[in-house]
Amino acid sequence: MNPDRRTVSHDGPVLRASGLAKHFRMGGLGRSRKVLKAVDGVSLEIGRGETLGLVGESGSGKTTVGRTLIRLYPPTAGTVEFEGRDITRSSGARLRQDVRRRMSMVFQNPSTSLNPYMRLGEALTEPLVVHRIGDAAQRRSRVAEMLELVGLDTSMADRYPQELSGGQRQRIGIARALITDPSLIIADEPTASLDVSVQAQIVNLLGDLQKELGLAYLFITHDLALVRQISHRVAVMYLGRLMETAPADALFTEPLHPYSAVLASMHQDREHRIVPRGEIPSPMSPPSGCVFRTRCPIAREQCAEQVPQLREAAPGRSVACHFPGELKLDTAAASVRPEPAELTFTDVPPTTAPPRPVPAGSVPHTGEKE
Repeated sequence: MNPDRRTVSHDGPVLRASGLAKHFRMGGLGRSRKVLKAVDGVSLEIGRGETLGLVGESGSGKTTVGRTLIRLYPPTAGTVEFEGRDITRSSGARLRQDVRRRMSMVFQNPSTSLNPYMRLGEALTEPLVVHRIGDAAQRRSRVAEMLELVGLDTSMADRYPQELSGGQRQRIGIARALITDPSLIIADEPTASLDVSVQAQIVNLLGDLQKELGLAYLFITHDLALVRQISHRVAVMYLGRLMETAPADALFTEPLHPYSAVLASMHQDREHRIVPRGEIPSPMSPPSGCVFRTRCPIAREQCAEQVPQLREAAPGRSVACHFPGELKLDTAAASVRPEPAELTFTDVPPTTAPPRPVPAGSVPHTGEKE
């Protein structure tokens, strides 16, 4: 799935978040209760027909951003605008009309996101019933259309989730997300629980659907090579804050934030990798100033005293760093496009090298259309 830059619309973003925050109160009573700042002042935009990749280590707040944008979590602070409407405080019928019908989510594990006691046809029909879309005959027709669209035989409507493979179940998850005709899909690690060959097919399917339907994606992942391949732009998170946003290729060849440089360097030879010192601080007590300063190779006194604000550093690029661009990659190594791999900060090479994505349909699936 190579992003087609020509498909991105510049008529205004489909979604805009400003100063988005989501805090959770943890344990204790009264003033003794601690606050976990899972998302702390994130601002981002997603254009129509665009894929924005959201990356970062586990615990960086990626999933919480996605769930707050779609209003599974109410935001603690900030605003969210979707298709020109402020949905920050929407609830009830307004939430269903403005958000649930036009913004959908594909979850990481298709085995747990589908009800094992519902036939697949019933699971796909449920959103249509909730939103009062069509009559019984129109709903059956829509379910058959969605199954064909994601490469499954219409007879699968009568099966249960446990009768399908993992890749087939994820195709059902995608069909369910598409059935109400959304403009934005939030995909939260949609390939993480799948085999590599199946991952490639799901990625290619998402790319084909984007071109055909003009969808916008927020693609949440920790697979850096994958996000570089499929994204128009990439946003980098660390400890609940946004470190940098940039076009995908630019971020991996000329990162401006030291943390982005760390991530981009992980696919270089060992001698060229930038390994951050220490461990990730607890999000319950993040460092003062720049949250990355305790692990940053170029941190200075100013980094501990002042919180760097996300600001435009170049057209289409924003960074939250007092010294942007100072930590550089080895140019020769950065020019090589990496293979898909798990994000790691160790210097132990992976045991197997996952293959590049293959064209959709080149690996057969039982019960799936070629």
